[in-house]
Amino acid sequence: MTLTALVTGATGFIGSHLIEALVEQNWRVTCLVRPNSKTGFLENFPVNILRGSAEDRDFLAEAVKGQDYIFHLAARIRSARREVYERANFLFTRNLIQACLQQNPDIKRFVYVSSIAAAGPSNPGEIQDETRTPAPTSEYGRTKLRGEEAITENWGRMDATILRPPNVYGPRQQETELLIKLIQKRFVPLLKHDQKTTSLIYVKDLVNGILQASQSPGTNRQIYYLTDERGYSWKEVILTIKKYVLGSSLYVPLYESIITSAAWLTDILKSMHLVKSYFGRRAWRAMVQTFWLFSSDKASRDFGFRAQYSLDEGIEETVAYYKRFAI
Repeated sequence: MTLTALVTGATGFIGSHLIEALVEQNWRVTCLVRPNSKTGFLENFPVNILRGSAEDRDFLAEAVKGQDYIFHLAARIRSARREVYERANFLFTRNLIQACLQQNPDIKRFVYVSSIAAAGPSNPGEIQDETRTPAPTSEYGRTKLRGEEAITENWGRMDATILRPPNVYGPRQQETELLIKLIQKRFVPLLKHDQKTTSLIYVKDLVNGILQASQSPGTNRQIYYLTDERGYSWKEVILTIKKYVLGSSLYVPLYESIITSAAWLTDILKSMHLVKSYFGRRAWRAMVQTFWLFSSDKASRDFGFRAQYSLDEGIEETVAYYKRFAI
């Protein structure tokens, strides 16, 4: 029997890869998108596109009818006003849950793709697991946690699973693309520190984990981190990209002092509404001074999750993707 799925956030980075996987596995897919969303990529696939507002409860009630699975990936990630984060990350999730409870309470699974930001940074030198009490430090993290709470408050009324990916990289991820473009121009950020500060996962591994978790009976009413089980320094990540973009070619080093100045300038331009960028002093500090190390041991125990891509393999495939499309 063909499975049906409603996907939110389908026009985003992770969502686009999930759509590819679902279509490849012959799911019947409906994509819930905002009225003004660009859907050119989705139109390459045999999917149904529904345009509507996350605040329109009647629209959401109709959208969830008859769906076997809901994959809720939509979120506001980049810099926004507090009320925008609240509306996109919490209220939308709550409205979608309420629609399911009213129109489709017997859904096979509601899968909420949250974030490590909902948990907050890990303690220096420690790899955190799901038993640690969340302590988000950003509006994005705080509202993603509230989205999680909208689900956990209804654990007993509907089958649901919450997933917290770390930094995700791969084709069509904006920050990865910008870094590859920069290095293609022979400018390579050179960071001083080798200390491992972040967990990562390649987007294809994450999508496989999302699908595995959705189909496993043991994951109902559970929260999981999904990582490749290694910690990385950003220096290692950047040098790996440099290896596959430039090889041993000459390059111009961008030292940390230059990057710090660029972050400061970006914040000024953002305050003047001249640029829109996730990058800035806060993002830079979170990248090089904050620890985001998490364990996916629980996911491995409960549903056999294991990442297949090493950093080298994921970066090599990502760079090859961009070279193929000649960015």
